[in-house]
Amino acid sequence: MATRITSAPCRTSSGAGRSPVYGTAFTLGLLEGKLREHGLDTGLLHVVADYGRVKVGDGEIEVEWIPVTHSIPDACALALHTPQGVLIHSGDFKLDPEPLDGRHTGMERLQALGDAGVRLLMADSTNVGRPGRSPSEAVCREGLEAAFEQTKGRLFVTTFSSNIHRLQTVVDLAYEFRRQVVLLGRSLDRNLGLARSLKRLDLPDDILVDVKDAHLFRKSELVVLCTGSQGEPMSGLARLLRREVKGLPMEPGDRLVVSARAIPGNEVSISRMLDAAERLGAETSNEGLGPVHASGHGSREELADLIRAVRPAQMVPVHGTYRNLRAHGKLAAELGWSPERISLLDGGLCLRLFADGRLDMPGGVPVGKCFVHEGVDHMVDARVVQDRLILQEDGVVFATLLVDPQTGDLAATPTILSRGFVMLSDDEAYAELLAGVARKAYEEAPQAVRNNGEAIRDTLRLALRRIIRKTTQTRPLVIPVILEAPGA
Repeated sequence: MATRITSAPCRTSSGAGRSPVYGTAFTLGLLEGKLREHGLDTGLLHVVADYGRVKVGDGEIEVEWIPVTHSIPDACALALHTPQGVLIHSGDFKLDPEPLDGRHTGMERLQALGDAGVRLLMADSTNVGRPGRSPSEAVCREGLEAAFEQTKGRLFVTTFSSNIHRLQTVVDLAYEFRRQVVLLGRSLDRNLGLARSLKRLDLPDDILVDVKDAHLFRKSELVVLCTGSQGEPMSGLARLLRREVKGLPMEPGDRLVVSARAIPGNEVSISRMLDAAERLGAETSNEGLGPVHASGHGSREELADLIRAVRPAQMVPVHGTYRNLRAHGKLAAELGWSPERISLLDGGLCLRLFADGRLDMPGGVPVGKCFVHEGVDHMVDARVVQDRLILQEDGVVFATLLVDPQTGDLAATPTILSRGFVMLSDDEAYAELLAGVARKAYEEAPQAVRNNGEAIRDTLRLALRRIIRKTTQTRPLVIPVILEAPGA
């Protein structure tokens, strides 16, 4: 997927990732740019056309690319022709009756595969809770056109930079309303350039204006396309709202249109973004404009159409919360699929198919967040990231204890040192308090604990954390250091 390539350089740079990568032109164009940013080889990228086929592995599996309509160009479903039968993954899709690029979901091919027999269908569950059908991308023109008509000042539009169809609509309207287009956000520059080179975007000559020249135009002559529809703090829109973009202010009379849905979990950051725009005097309400966004995912009737067309022996809902997956399974049941023909897989679970028609769930694989660090060729432990977050929020406290190696007793008062940690008003007195807590914890520890380096450090860490949390309501990283007293 073109929207999921950020981590690709980490995978491709490793020895395990040195394998061919197949995809459609726009997707691989984005990936190629990402790999070049990291100085990685792009020679293993292979473009596949709509309805193209590629044999993978030892040749027993042949993958077929079937076009689907989505919010990015060149989206595809995959049909895997295997010894265990045909497996289909829908990818993100919708059944748009009038896609802006004329590229319809290949339902005839999916129907033909269903007629021949499909072993398993993995289908997008994102919008299973929405009745009916998702609106066509074409409906967004109505709301965006109203925004152009009603805005006397600058018009700011933020959407996903991969939504080339939406960007095309804004560019077309800008041309009709005699406005110049300013791009604000690196991914917008990259994606529009790629889409134009692949003829996925029609860009009139001289319609783009560099942000540095925006001040040369009247407010009514500009539309600004921005990244940052989800309130991302480093996006073009966020920088503009912080007044970090010279010559391009947001002012009374301007309008901000968010032409994207709120991804669950981003509601707070989006609300703050809209508040910031309102504080600058811009209009942010879409009331009275008409639709300015259409989902790239099919709704309930479209999901039902896919199931009816493919008629798989086994149905596996994918892409969504577990609630979405379960609702999608219920939809399949309503269409006549028995419970044993519907498999709900939680994250990491595996489904194994046998040639004789049997299937089972042999277990799972590790899933979750993987952290990487620039210049490191392996994953970073999640605890390292957690420590960094603690350091950022509450700092670090070191407690150094000198111990007589002969007796095991303390040879001096513990020393307390902190960085980024806000102590109480009297730092010296508070350090003495912590030193006393460390001494008491050490001296009261059983001999067996003292003799175990890890155990005594845990004891000290727990005692210091407890008193710090009680007295300051903070949770700094606490690092006990135990040293042998020199010359003892």
